[in-house]
Amino acid sequence: MLLLLAVAGFLTTLGTLLLVGGVVARRQLTPGHPGRPWLGVGFGLLLLGSALQVGVTLQDLGFLTPTDALAYLTTTGPGRAALLRGMGGALLLAAELARWPAWLLTLPAALLLWGVAGGGHGAAHGPGLRALTALHAGAMAVWLGGVLALVTSPRPTPALARRFTPVALGCVAVLLVTGLLLTGQHAGDPLALPQTAYGRTLLLKLALVALALFAALLVRRAFARGGQVRRFLALETALLLGVLAVTASLGTTPPPSPGDHSQAHTSPP
Repeated sequence: MLLLLAVAGFLTTLGTLLLVGGVVARRQLTPGHPGRPWLGVGFGLLLLGSALQVGVTLQDLGFLTPTDALAYLTTTGPGRAALLRGMGGALLLAAELARWPAWLLTLPAALLLWGVAGGGHGAAHGPGLRALTALHAGAMAVWLGGVLALVTSPRPTPALARRFTPVALGCVAVLLVTGLLLTGQHAGDPLALPQTAYGRTLLLKLALVALALFAALLVRRAFARGGQVRRFLALETALLLGVLAVTASLGTTPPPSPGDHSQAHTSPP
């Protein structure tokens, strides 16, 4: 069950990033690219991941009738989050296809990200932590969406890279701040991270993010020197996808309890 939930989380997150990141890239970074099929694939993955997540949960709870499913979707936090993801994704896709003004796109995007933040451990979050999670997911979406737009662009020029650089730096700053705050809430003492499964998975995620930042530096250097830009963009993309996979696994790993921290501090070296 945990494996299926992790797969569902990965598909949901990837779909969200393709949709949100794709819309931002089309409007701000690589005008008109990626194409509309990209957005459709993102929305399809979002629906598939959400449906798998809800289906696995319902089966585990023994809720097998349509009435049970409707009650789950409308009366539970994770169920309502799944509905918000679907509604936000559909509205964002429709708004982009209809060429709404850019400022109006923030409304369905925020609805989608709020739904994403309500999945996994976010089901137990208060509004403040859920908002941090939504910001974290949004920053990751824009970063990965921009990298994917560049690597798939017919001509990833230095001008496009210069346009993306401040956006990417802003995303990294948001990820850093929200990540630190969320880590403090979920994992507690940073020194105790290696002592728990949740902490070790989080450390793996942080290592992949650090490698992705190093790959981004290689991309900048390649643009400046006219080198093999796509190769380093592909490396950065692969590392960011790895971050998504680890994040999905993190969503199915229970955070450490206070007792875990106490045991970590009192255990012998």
